[in-house]
Amino acid sequence: MVAKGAQPGPKLGLQAAVHGDELNGTRVIQQVFEKLDPAELKGSVIGAVGANPSGMLANNRNWQLANDGGDMVDFNRVWPGKEKGNAAEQQAWLLWNNLWAGNATLFVDMHTQSRGTEYPLFIYADYRNPQVKQMAELFPADQIKADPGEKGSVETTFVENKIPAITLEIGKPKLYQPELIAGGRNLMVQQGMTAGTLGTTAKEQKTFIGNEMSSIRAEVGGFAEVLVKVGDSVVKGQKVAVQRNAFGDTIREYTATHDGRVLAIGNDPLREPRALLVRILFNNPEPQCADGC
Repeated sequence: MVAKGAQPGPKLGLQAAVHGDELNGTRVIQQVFEKLDPAELKGSVIGAVGANPSGMLANNRNWQLANDGGDMVDFNRVWPGKEKGNAAEQQAWLLWNNLWAGNATLFVDMHTQSRGTEYPLFIYADYRNPQVKQMAELFPADQIKADPGEKGSVETTFVENKIPAITLEIGKPKLYQPELIAGGRNLMVQQGMTAGTLGTTAKEQKTFIGNEMSSIRAEVGGFAEVLVKVGDSVVKGQKVAVQRNAFGDTIREYTATHDGRVLAIGNDPLREPRALLVRILFNNPEPQCADGC
């Protein structure tokens, strides 16, 4: 979808469902367009709802490949794609070359956590880039991670091409959470695209900003009881999860690795080895981590 304003201005790109089961962002884009008045808009807004149709149809986060019995590709690790690559790489190449490159001057890529886990309203942002930092802190996020990026991800591809971008993680997969679904109104106001005053930002929200994460994962299969909630403050050594066998016997106990804030939890009691139990966002004081580790 494209809304072209009556007057020139920035070009905001919005994209959702790069992972096929991460759907909150689709409603964000719809709401942004519902409220736009092109006659009053300065610049343009471009929205791509459902960037990964293969994953959406399969009810799965990954792009589904059918060749040679089938395979799966993380569609957020193949950008900017390949003109003659596999189907996922070609889709990324088409989106990058035929839609986004040259048509976006700032960008928000929208995700959620994957099935069986949950995030709050959370942002990955490359704090080495002052424009990206400013963008991130215009959102009333619960938590922000100063992050150097992930090669092949949408966000990093844009930043590497000098287009300020953030990854906006909006809660849980496979459902709409009205309390978290909010468009980029602050961003459009700050950029002069729409009139108005800024709403709640990270400053008023008292957003927790960290520079490193620690993921506590199941060591064995079993029934997991997570003892903390998303957004809780924890201290190193605090018990955060217990695993039991089918008879209720405790087989593992897990403790916080750092002082910090609970960023994500596994909310599905069935956890196999390496499944996420608790992810903690914290601040690493080492100088090399100042802008993210």
